[in-house]
Amino acid sequence: MTIVENHKHTFQVADLGAWDLDEDRSIVPSIQNALEYAGIDAVVDGEEMNASVFYVYCKENEATVREALESDGIYLED
Repeated sequence: MTIVENHKHTFQVADLGAWDLDEDRSIVPSIQNALEYAGIDAVVDGEEMNASVFYVYCKENEATVREALESDGIYLED
């Protein structure tokens, strides 16, 4: 029996001002699309109190997720 563990990674975009968002939009759909494009099966959830923070639930490690996002032009805080 193989056990597959999901991980929860917390990220924050480096510059939320670079996103064309209004009060009703979030960065979550863009993050989700970037991960899907990179072939990463993940669930993305936004932080309710801080629009630049989001959570990624997936089987991949943090470095793999970070690399996929940054290669798509989504730059993250360290």
